[in-house]
Amino acid sequence: MENWKAVELVKDILFGLGLYALLTVVGLFVSMAISGSSDMLLLNDEVRGEMAMQTIAWMIVPAFLLSLGLSWLRRIRMKNAALRISIVWAVLMLFLYSVAALWSGIFTVLIASVSFYLLLAAVFLGPIVYAFMKKLPAWK
Repeated sequence: MENWKAVELVKDILFGLGLYALLTVVGLFVSMAISGSSDMLLLNDEVRGEMAMQTIAWMIVPAFLLSLGLSWLRRIRMKNAALRISIVWAVLMLFLYSVAALWSGIFTVLIASVSFYLLLAAVFLGPIVYAFMKKLPAWK
C-alpha cells in the first residue's frame, strides 16, 4: 500500500513539472508580447521585476486552464486526490518560481507581488474545480 502512495506522489510531481514547463512557455509568449522591442539585458532589476510581474499577471488565467486540463489528463478519481494534487502543484510552483526569481535577481519583487499569489491560487484551484465539475466522490 505504501508503494502505491509513493507512485502517486511521483506522478503528481511529474505532472507538476510538466505544468511548470507549460507555464514557462506561456510566460515566454506573454513576455514577448508585453516587452515589444525592449532588450531585457539592458534593463535594471526594478524594470525587469515589473515586467515579470506583468507577465505573471497575464498568466493567471492560462495557469488555471492548464491546471484544469492537466487534472483531466491526470484522471483524478476522488476529491481527496484532487486536494493532494493541488497542494503538491502549488508547493512545486512556489519552489520553482522562487528558485527562478533568486537566479534572476527579482525574488523580493516576486514575493511582494499579489499576481504571484494569484498564480499559485489558480494552479491550486485547477484540480479542485475539476473534482467538483466531475462530482467526484470523497474518500470513505
